[in-house]
Amino acid sequence: MAPSDYIQSRELATQNNGQFFTTLVDGRPYLPNLAVEASNPASVCNAAVVSVTLSTYIAATNDASDELKTIPLSIDWESLLKESSASLTCTKVTGGITNALFRVSGFEKLKPAFASVVTTLLNNSTSINCSSLIDFNSVLIRIFGAEGMINRDIETSTYAALCNADIAYRYLGRFNNGRVEGWLDGFLPLQFRDLSHDETSLGIAKEMARLHCLFEVPDGELRDHHFGTELDVITVGLWDQLSSWMEKAKGYSEFKTPYDTERVKKLELDRIELEVQNFITSFASTSSENGDSGDSTASVCSAKVVFCHNDLLAGNIMRHPETSEIQLIDFEYGGTNYAAFDIANHFNEHAGGTDVEENGVTDYTLFPNPDQQKNFCVEYVRTAKRLESMKSGLTEPGDVNENGDLHSEASDLLNQVQKFILINHLYWGLWAINQAAEEGCEEFDYITYATNRFKEFHAKKVEWEKDDHHGIYDSVSWIAVKKSNDDV
Repeated sequence: MAPSDYIQSRELATQNNGQFFTTLVDGRPYLPNLAVEASNPASVCNAAVVSVTLSTYIAATNDASDELKTIPLSIDWESLLKESSASLTCTKVTGGITNALFRVSGFEKLKPAFASVVTTLLNNSTSINCSSLIDFNSVLIRIFGAEGMINRDIETSTYAALCNADIAYRYLGRFNNGRVEGWLDGFLPLQFRDLSHDETSLGIAKEMARLHCLFEVPDGELRDHHFGTELDVITVGLWDQLSSWMEKAKGYSEFKTPYDTERVKKLELDRIELEVQNFITSFASTSSENGDSGDSTASVCSAKVVFCHNDLLAGNIMRHPETSEIQLIDFEYGGTNYAAFDIANHFNEHAGGTDVEENGVTDYTLFPNPDQQKNFCVEYVRTAKRLESMKSGLTEPGDVNENGDLHSEASDLLNQVQKFILINHLYWGLWAINQAAEEGCEEFDYITYATNRFKEFHAKKVEWEKDDHHGIYDSVSWIAVKKSNDDV
């Protein structure tokens, strides 16, 4: 997986002004010159048709390699798009605040037309039934938002790797300002109040453990980005991200409206900056003092650095109402991080506030109680141990004492989670400030959301220090991590 191949593709595209100029990157079609207008349903449908046609061709040729190459196909796109338009419907998908999402449906009726095009391209030389390669009726169109906040080349390469590992669900192709993904038929996004249901919560714990334990970022450029290039140290992007978002938030003197500018002033970002600096400084000093003592192999969970989702709010978790199967989606903020951060983030998301309907208003009375937190961590550790055992070639999960080792590790993990709950509020509060500056608050009130995250940070910090923890910044030795052969 090579994110730089997207850059090279765009350079090649400048020499070819054709709207449908296509390269093969990460085994999928990429059309750098094809831009989609979110306000134009026909434009959205066209991107779906082009990507489905090209991905079907790639599947038929079995040429889904990671090697960058151009795909010089002779296709009468105008005729195909015109023929497809009457059969397709485009529906806006609600719930997302970072991207514009659309469902394009009707591909069942178009199987013969697509199969005919692909078979012709192959000079009728394939024995494959091309219609069988289109085993869906709908696709998801994602038009990218959060410009400047997410590196879409790295994010898309990572998403392709997640799909290859059967962690994420189906990636069909990328265009200039977005991507075409599979549509999860029968699945529904969770609502934030669903997160407290016992069965659902344990299912999420299992899926999170599956992501943390089973996904290995492919070697090469993508792995170097996520884990760093130093031989003995795993790079964790959390601290640089916090610092970067803090600097960016402080750099805005005005927001989209005078009202927004005044509201941000009341957030006292200078005070927030001190909190961020204290966390980063404490981490740096403790890592320097204790870097050689961190034992990342002592437990499958202890201070574990893994590939994390980092944004497991309710809307990013799909569940099938009949089978209760859980599927994680939207990995765009995913990256190398502490497993405990991912869990802390998920606990904080019980309060909601991220749907357009909630408009930034959170309800922290829904934060999981101690028993719910404990049960989640126990299930996470149980699943992680079982998966690690399977990876080691064992048929049994090993010597797991339900009343001893398992609960002891879950308790250690939960202690780590408590500390990351504070950091997580700063993380998403700063994100929201930057979103407000770039996109405004007309469609979603990012400043209200930031206000509530920072308010809860201060409340949780008071609770923490009241519980005789001698200040949150006394020690973060639990974070120090060294790479070993047993890591990720």
